Amino acid sequence: MEQLEEELTCPICCGLFEDPRVLLCSHSFCKKCLEGLLEGGRGPAFRAPFKCPTCRKETPHSGANSLQINYSLRGIVEKYSRIKVLPKMSECKHHCGQPLNIFCATDLKLICGFCATTDDHRGHQFCSMEEAYGREKEAFDDLCQKVESWQSADIRSRLETLQTGKKQALQAVSGDAQKVADYFDKLINALECKKNEILSDFETLKLVVLQAYDPEITRLSAVMEEHRRALGLAESFRGLSEPLCFLQRMQEFREKLEVLKKTLLPTRKDVTVGPLVRDFDVQKWDSLRLREVDKISVPHESGSYGTEAGPWGPVRPWMRVFAAVLLL
Repeated sequence: MEQLEEELTCPICCGLFEDPRVLLCSHSFCKKCLEGLLEGGRGPAFRAPFKCPTCRKETPHSGANSLQINYSLRGIVEKYSRIKVLPKMSECKHHCGQPLNIFCATDLKLICGFCATTDDHRGHQFCSMEEAYGREKEAFDDLCQKVESWQSADIRSRLETLQTGKKQALQAVSGDAQKVADYFDKLINALECKKNEILSDFETLKLVVLQAYDPEITRLSAVMEEHRRALGLAESFRGLSEPLCFLQRMQEFREKLEVLKKTLLPTRKDVTVGPLVRDFDVQKWDSLRLREVDKISVPHESGSYGTEAGPWGPVRPWMRVFAAVLLL
């Protein structure tokens, strides 16, 4: 069957003949393959004889449609196709209708017969699907080991550190806000305006915490998800024995691995969580009279935003300006 299939294979696209046309030299080729080669010819007023890609013998023509159909060969191909159901091949993105049935050993990717003749693959080494399957099957285990030994543990540790820091910071801000709420709930309605003003400041502090932690947490979470998908993809085709499907999945697997390799990891730093408002103590307000309630300093008025180091160092001036603008 393999020898028969070789005789029924077009030398240009390396697939079974489709609408084969025979030249004067008796060599046959797919009609669409001949059309691709004839596209570069001159207009209908003058057409140079077509040189056979196999033996270079010339054949006069007026387009691919003018060439003789090889009815015998077409009938044999149709019968063979009914006997052996071939797996559906993916088509080339650059050459419409051409199947991806050649493996470029230089670029490690599937290409079509037309791709193999272009400058992009000039001088490259090509191999059969079976040979490529054997090579890539051996490379698969090495790539899996690299993915499994990837720095997922380090990223997970840093992600947990960021999440813990965020939780502690939000708890500190929320705790202070609750103290303010408990204190002002005991006062009469005249104090409601001041209470809301101070609580508004603490809500701004929450925004500062979220803006400091969420972007990196989101990014690292996405990286971990890509790593999980890469492992899932590897498991999904680890046992595939069909060369074409395996090579296609292998190519996708390599692309995901490249994305993981290019991932930039944040610098590990200890996250120090301290009070975000200096000298905050509601007990100090007990010495105030109700008529002096407006003298209570709120965070944005006293410049008391904390400067303890976060995962990116001290709180920067722009963060203070942003918080102050929100409070105006």
